[in-house]
Amino acid sequence: MRIYRRIKTYFEEHIVSSFVLVFSLAVLVMALVFQGYLKNEYLNYLVEQSFETENAVLVSVQKNVKYSIKEHINFGSEMVVSADIYNKVQACYDSNGYNALYNTLSDYDYIKNTVAVAIVGEDGLLCQYDRYRRSDGAMWDDENDKYLQEMYQEVMNNTNNYYIPLYMASTEPGVHPQDSDLRLFHVAYPLIGNRTGLRKVKNVLIVSYNMDVFKEFLNTVEIPKVKYAQGYIADENGQILYHNMDKYIGTSEDNLVRDDDIQVISRELGYFGWTMNILMDEHKMQEHVDQIYNRGVMIYILILAAYIFLTVFFMRYLLKPVTKISESIKTVKKGNFHSKISIEGKHEIWQLADEYNKMIEALEEKNIAMKRQHEETLASIERQHQAEREALESQINAHFICNTLGTINYEAIEAGNRQVSVLIKKLSNILRYTFDQKCQDVYLYQEIAWIDQYLYLQKTRFENVFDYSIEFEEEYGYWPCCKLMFQPFVENSILHGFEGRHEGGIVKITVSEEKGRLRIEIRDNGSGIDADTEKVIKNILKSKGMAPVLQRQKVGIGILNVVTRMRMYYGEKLDIQMQTGLGQGTSFTFWIPIPESELKKQKEICQEEELM
Repeated sequence: MRIYRRIKTYFEEHIVSSFVLVFSLAVLVMALVFQGYLKNEYLNYLVEQSFETENAVLVSVQKNVKYSIKEHINFGSEMVVSADIYNKVQACYDSNGYNALYNTLSDYDYIKNTVAVAIVGEDGLLCQYDRYRRSDGAMWDDENDKYLQEMYQEVMNNTNNYYIPLYMASTEPGVHPQDSDLRLFHVAYPLIGNRTGLRKVKNVLIVSYNMDVFKEFLNTVEIPKVKYAQGYIADENGQILYHNMDKYIGTSEDNLVRDDDIQVISRELGYFGWTMNILMDEHKMQEHVDQIYNRGVMIYILILAAYIFLTVFFMRYLLKPVTKISESIKTVKKGNFHSKISIEGKHEIWQLADEYNKMIEALEEKNIAMKRQHEETLASIERQHQAEREALESQINAHFICNTLGTINYEAIEAGNRQVSVLIKKLSNILRYTFDQKCQDVYLYQEIAWIDQYLYLQKTRFENVFDYSIEFEEEYGYWPCCKLMFQPFVENSILHGFEGRHEGGIVKITVSEEKGRLRIEIRDNGSGIDADTEKVIKNILKSKGMAPVLQRQKVGIGILNVVTRMRMYYGEKLDIQMQTGLGQGTSFTFWIPIPESELKKQKEICQEEELM
């Protein structure tokens, strides 16, 4: 109980302890969750990849084993059609030709897996060669004679009834009588010689092979460290003919496939009805993954324990100066701003103390600066009031000019001068649109209407110098637009592009939509722009409206100002391109982003206003 209280008090007085505890628990929980997730993912991956890999291995191994069996079958086939062997077998019946036949059979002992070769007749064993023969016995002795006779009878039945294939295989006896570790399978053939007829076949050739021929192939299936994959060969009845573990040989496949966690991949070998099989034990895969998971968790716990120990040790060392800093702060709280902390180190806490000392020194400077700032704020407010008064006076002057133009327009109408009335009306509309300070964000149809009136007045002013056209679909009319953004470009076309011309000028404005943006092109067929000026303007367009003062003076402030305002309004997606050449005219193309959310909001506002 006392230990619990001491621990509780320590945690209450040291915030770092609580932080280390919570952080450690959080890290441990996250590590366990993450490891659990990885375990499941790895298990699924292991099962999936193992099945794919073992299936591919099985295909390859099946081909190799099939080729090996075929090689052994061909070996026996060469012997049964040999006239030499056939004649010497006949000589064995007629005279004492046993030794000659035995020597001939021994000459065929060149396949390393051949254990014994025997000739069997109706009366039993005629001659045999056994590579592993000992003084106390050979492969085919009295105990194995029944298997010899069974194979003889089956081959003769196949031969007499023309069953294909004529040969047959047997796994009995399964071991050599002189060596229990030597596992065998036997292939029996009718001894034909060079004769074409099968009715006169009297003898059978039996070749015994060492089953270790399959061992190297099955070893490629198994994974030594994990052992969740096993390879074996079974006959058509499901009896295991060969397995790397002797205890399973001769037993049923059911002894291996015990539950749902065991899956078997099989492929037929194509001979004797045998199958090549790979057993996948998912339970052992799970055990393997669990072992990895448990080791990973233990490593996490050990690392976390080491982290906690080192953290507590270093925190106690690093926080030692905190007490001294706390005492100094208490002194400052009493009003003694001249009591500074004595710096005794260079790490972050002492750096914080040094900053605290600098803060005390900066307080007095801040007081003086605040007084100065207060005075400047008052002066700024006064200047703002002055600017508002001047703006109000400017607005009053604008209203005066527009109202005066309206009066002149009425006089022109009464005098019957229709052309003058139209010009005055358009000029009045231009001035009202320009002087309106309340609405700086407009719609595109308003900007197009303004530029149309502007071009009309300029056309009237310059008479036949130029003509203009505007191609604009009403569906684009409610796109939000930056006010007065086309005027500088149109004005440059008229004043500079058509300078010195008397007729034939054209200003064309087209509006269309391309790839989610509004494309607006202002094109003229004027004299174009010289290379130096073109370079300066393109520099302004590329530098997002910012250019050196000398360049601004050369091209005029209009383009620079409008580009700057447009970039502030549309953002980074705005793109402006210029094409020009001396005598080839000039075009400015604007790719304006379409703010769909803003468009929807503006349409809703317009519909509400119309309903009102």
